[in-house]
Order: sequence, then structure tokens, then C-alpha cells
Amino acid sequence: MPVLRALVLSLLTTVAAAATVGGHEFAERIDVPGVGNNLRLSGAAVLDRNFVPFYAAALYLPSAVRSEEQLLSGLSPYRVVVVWQIPALDDAHVDEYWRKAFAEAAGSPGKLERVKAGVDRFLAVFGEASHGQVILFDYIPDAGMRIFVDNKPAGQLAGMEFNSVLLSIWLGEKAPRDFRRALSAGIQAN
Repeated sequence: MPVLRALVLSLLTTVAAAATVGGHEFAERIDVPGVGNNLRLSGAAVLDRNFVPFYAAALYLPSAVRSEEQLLSGLSPYRVVVVWQIPALDDAHVDEYWRKAFAEAAGSPGKLERVKAGVDRFLAVFGEASHGQVILFDYIPDAGMRIFVDNKPAGQLAGMEFNSVLLSIWLGEKAPRDFRRALSAGIQAN
């Protein structure tokens, strides 16, 4: 965890700088089709499961985003990049991970039930995961969530509530605190 804290501190002082996390370099700014090149790196971190690096993630936002609440409202575009760090994970374990993550992020059975159709479509996008596989989650308010796996279009999902629950996997109350802080470092620095 000291490395994660050091990353958070470095991101707070150089929010716009590129970062290398989990062996993956995350660019300072990116161009997202439909949004343009106005998304900047907010932060990056590695999510550990059972003390083993599970995936590296980065959050990109427009500079106009000033709070997590604003981001979670579903009115601002963003990109989350996930790079698997584990050697391999079969379909069943990938499915299990995302189902548990959505259940925790939803916070209540009622909310989870409301986004269930979106979760099912989301899970249909993924198969097995392998080390270095890159998943892009591009959210554009008018278009919904576009998902790319290794730069190939994999799916598109609409719905602000679904998007809010998905984003809560990384930024919600149930997300690991140090991980959440590292991803949102750029928001906190604004």
C-alpha cells in the first residue's frame, strides 16, 4: 500500500502527468471518439484481490468535472481503462467477479434489480481474461457506455442508472478506499 499512497501523492501534485501503474503506461490526455481530446488522466491504481494484482485501472475525465457526485450523476463523459494483471481468468470467474462487483456497487437489491438487464448484457460482452488484456469503458451521456476489448468494439449499453452503478464499482462507497482515492485524485485536486 505505500506504493499506492505514493502514487496518489504524485498524482495530486502532477494531475495531468502520465502514469505507469501495474506495468501499463496511461497517457496524460486521450482522444475519445464522440468526446474529443479533452479527457485528462484523473488517476490510476492497481486493484489487488487476496494480495495479488488483479487489474490496473485509470480514470479519464473532462476538466469540468469537479466532484465524484457530478461524475456519478451521469451527465459527464469519462473513460475507465482496465488492464488485467492476473495470468488468466476463465469465463466463469470473470462473470463471478463482475456479478459480485455490481451487487456491492448497487448497494441495495432493488437497485440491482433495476439494472439487472444492463448487467446481463454487460456480462455477455466478456469471455475469459488474460494478462495484459485492455478493456475500455467509454461513457458518453447521449450515447451510453461503449465497451472495447483490446481495441475492438464489444458492446454498447444505455442507461444512466446502470452507468452510475458501473462507475460505483470503482468510485462508490464499497470500492477499496486507496484504489478509489487514486482514481479520483484529479477530481480532488480541482
